[in-house]
Amino acid sequence: MKTAGKIIGALMSAEGKSNPYPIYRQARELGPVTQIAPEWFLVSTYAEVREAMRSSAYLKNRYSSVDESQRAVRRSHRSIQIFDESVLLQDPPEHGRMRKVLSAAFTPRRIAALEGKIQQVTDQLLDMLAERASAGEAVDFMEDFAVRLPLTVMCDLMGVPRKDWRRFRPLAQDLNAPLEMLVDDTQLAAADAAAAELDEYFSALIELRRADPQDDLISVLLAEADSEAGQLDLRELLANLELLLVAGFETTTNLLGNALAVLFNHPEVRGGLLAGKYTYSQFIEEVLRFDAPVQHMIRSAGEPGMKLAGVPIPVGAELVMLMGSANRDPLRFPDPDIFDPARPDNQPLSFGGGAHYCIAATLARLEGVTAFSRLLARYPRIALIGTPIRADRHGLRGFRELPVVLDR
Repeated sequence: MKTAGKIIGALMSAEGKSNPYPIYRQARELGPVTQIAPEWFLVSTYAEVREAMRSSAYLKNRYSSVDESQRAVRRSHRSIQIFDESVLLQDPPEHGRMRKVLSAAFTPRRIAALEGKIQQVTDQLLDMLAERASAGEAVDFMEDFAVRLPLTVMCDLMGVPRKDWRRFRPLAQDLNAPLEMLVDDTQLAAADAAAAELDEYFSALIELRRADPQDDLISVLLAEADSEAGQLDLRELLANLELLLVAGFETTTNLLGNALAVLFNHPEVRGGLLAGKYTYSQFIEEVLRFDAPVQHMIRSAGEPGMKLAGVPIPVGAELVMLMGSANRDPLRFPDPDIFDPARPDNQPLSFGGGAHYCIAATLARLEGVTAFSRLLARYPRIALIGTPIRADRHGLRGFRELPVVLDR
């Protein structure tokens, strides 16, 4: 594999989606920054991915410089608009305005208050797993636990009725397709349909909260959005609510599934956790490095004369930043293919960096630590049974099915 273009092709293959890490090694061998096409560059090493993440000169709203015909195409797809109009793909000053509103709902006090709720939901789900297992039913860790924990917590946080949780996983899977490097017309049509359903759902819920505010995230965001300082319009509010629910929970779902797979593949780590050799915080942080739930993001050069690793980057050129590769960069992490929860100075790039650092990162870590400390305390011999099935994605890396037996 000699070119960055072939690297991208290999990552989009079934084999690459299943295990991208050997391909990342080849990408790093080409150099920290390599050209894919005239205005496309691949960034595969820790220092350079981190630099591009933290620099305000590399833009998230990489479509601001495209011509009107391309913008019109994007506007014709509501699924793409949701991400374009959310905090995810905004730059200053719009990014700061939106993030200030959203931050009001993710204060340290509010996140700390959720710990008891997360423990309660975790224990309820573990009870349900036990009931299914005792009845002789198959247990799919993804559907029965990894999806339900973050989705239930987010529903409770936002004020979305728990009874509606089942409808959100397929909507999330469809809506998130435009976040991949390549998306076809069929996937885009499904994403647009999911966006329309979510718009209708949240529009109705917003009207309910306007009439009767509650102690939930939607009511908080409405109050902030309607204030003079907030000034979020309805489309921006919808976009950010949908982003928080569907994009937010799926990354944590993938974190939980990837973490359990690590325990199956590295029994010595399970033993170390049960013996107190490692903390669960160390374990989750190493999972984030070793098999991140988000593998890449894209930025564009916003200023003339830019260089990255000495490579000139023209204005408007796009950078495909491989966080999954950066987290396995041997220049930053010695023996990067070894899973080591005791790894010193472990700072993976899985939640981004700079102004766009994930606003819900603390919540995701708290859910991961709570889930696995309680899961292993109750089912220390949980084991894989059957064949795990990976989701057919590269950017959002996780499992679709992970069949388990609780007490082998």
